[in-house]
Amino acid sequence: MYVDINGKRVLITASTEGIGKGIAESLAKEGCKIVITSRTQEKVDSVVKELRKYNPQVYGITSDLTNYNSLNSLVSFALDKLGGIDALIFNTGNPPNEPSYFDETSLEDWEYSVRLYLLSAIKLTKLVLPYMKQQKWGRIIYLSSWTVKQPQRIFVLADVSRSPLIQLTKILSKELGIFNITVNTILMGSFETEGAKRTLRKLAEKLNENFEELWQREVIGRSPLRRTGDIKRELGSLIIYLLSDYSSYITGSVIPIDGGTSDAI
Repeated sequence: MYVDINGKRVLITASTEGIGKGIAESLAKEGCKIVITSRTQEKVDSVVKELRKYNPQVYGITSDLTNYNSLNSLVSFALDKLGGIDALIFNTGNPPNEPSYFDETSLEDWEYSVRLYLLSAIKLTKLVLPYMKQQKWGRIIYLSSWTVKQPQRIFVLADVSRSPLIQLTKILSKELGIFNITVNTILMGSFETEGAKRTLRKLAEKLNENFEELWQREVIGRSPLRRTGDIKRELGSLIIYLLSDYSSYITGSVIPIDGGTSDAI
């Protein structure tokens, strides 16, 4: 089976390191036209230069997912550079106060977390949908975590704030099917990124445990495969498939790619 997504115009948020960068590289190699984002200009410039080795049509802009004006500018930039938007891949970093238990959170933490994980996704979806409807084709993919179906006390901010995206996925799929727009959420397991390691190091300090032992127990040991996922080979390939016409009958779905980590059915 030959999957052709060459020329697809893709906006990927939080995409200068880790999960987002790995996906951007996978899509650049497939010939997609891409806009990447980060809060830091230096990171944006560096990754754009790196990815243009695979595809000259990679563009970048600084953007803050918690700032609605910034999101307006992001989508305007993407439309200008790409000439349209075929796919939105929504990815985020973590709020500052994570990991944390409920008693350790403030109302300000919750407001930030909801804006980061949920409201920014809603805002971006509203911004890109008119163009997808007009062309009668589109792909919206929300990247989330297996923990929204099996919540973890220590990740209360993330698990509560982004769980509504599952409901949004189903609702939007019912409304947008007639426009050939699919909407899906991917529940990711563990991938070995610097962001994941930073989070586990903070947790290790909080629990007064050794980082390596905690990583082996809570990350490697949780998966029946006893390993982390490969961003480009496994997650990237899934997204390539979802951006293709082969996936046109998949919408409103919540797709786990977690190495069997979750106990949820």
